[in-house]
Amino acid sequence: MTDFNTPLLRHSTLPSVGLYWYASRLNLESRLYMGKPDNLTAFVSEIFSSAQGEGVNIGRRQLFVRFAECHRNCLYCDTPVERTEFAAIEREPGSGQFEQIANPLSPQALLDLLGGMNRPEFAHDDLFITGGEPLLQADFLTEFLPKALKLLNLPVHLETSGDLPEPFEKTVEWVDHVLMDIKLPSVTGEPEAWEMHRAFLDIIEREDAGATIKLVVSADTSDADLSHAAEIIRDSGTLASVVLQPMTAASKTDRVPSAKQVLTWQSQMAVALGRSVRVIPQSHKLMGLL
Repeated sequence: MTDFNTPLLRHSTLPSVGLYWYASRLNLESRLYMGKPDNLTAFVSEIFSSAQGEGVNIGRRQLFVRFAECHRNCLYCDTPVERTEFAAIEREPGSGQFEQIANPLSPQALLDLLGGMNRPEFAHDDLFITGGEPLLQADFLTEFLPKALKLLNLPVHLETSGDLPEPFEKTVEWVDHVLMDIKLPSVTGEPEAWEMHRAFLDIIEREDAGATIKLVVSADTSDADLSHAAEIIRDSGTLASVVLQPMTAASKTDRVPSAKQVLTWQSQMAVALGRSVRVIPQSHKLMGLL
């Protein structure tokens, strides 16, 4: 078993295979770092009001916006991320009845929809931006988020894969809390992204952004991956809360971790980091919430 306190390769000397994979997967030059387009729009999958089911903010009532598109294909993810002709809006929370609004949406069109959804009787605590991967829409967010903050008067929470530091840097000033993943290759089935995650953590630390670090774990989680994750969290200096999230069975994998595995990893991570590490499952799926 790997000693979680034994230093691994420094992030600056890691192989660059992951970076090349990201460049080809994301088509970075054409998608993320071009100038702002004349007609700024984004494809939205869902808009709804519900209770947060993941991380340390579990149970908070939030107004959710789920953006389409993702640069990843994690084994445990069943969330539809493809662009759709319509965005689905559940105006009455928990009703299961959805209105269809034509995609793509402009920032103002999305603001108008959210303004109508943010009713006093829903008592929202936050606006929750998720996906897919919302940071693929960084230009859209830089125009949308300042106006959303003013209109809705809600803190902005951002859920992200935590491996797109440059788009995050463009949007972080309007984000009150970020729920970032550290993607473990043994769990996702995809190449490592350690350098990207470390750069993302550096932005969180520099900007003093509120954050939760989430690691999805499965029965196939390797000790080496957890050790490496602990190292980059520790070396970044961040005091963000750390959560282990046991994988929920999905269409592509049912490799749910055992209780012994989860509790062992929790103890090892806590010792390596010198602070508490929480175990929090996807509670919204247990309750049948969106």
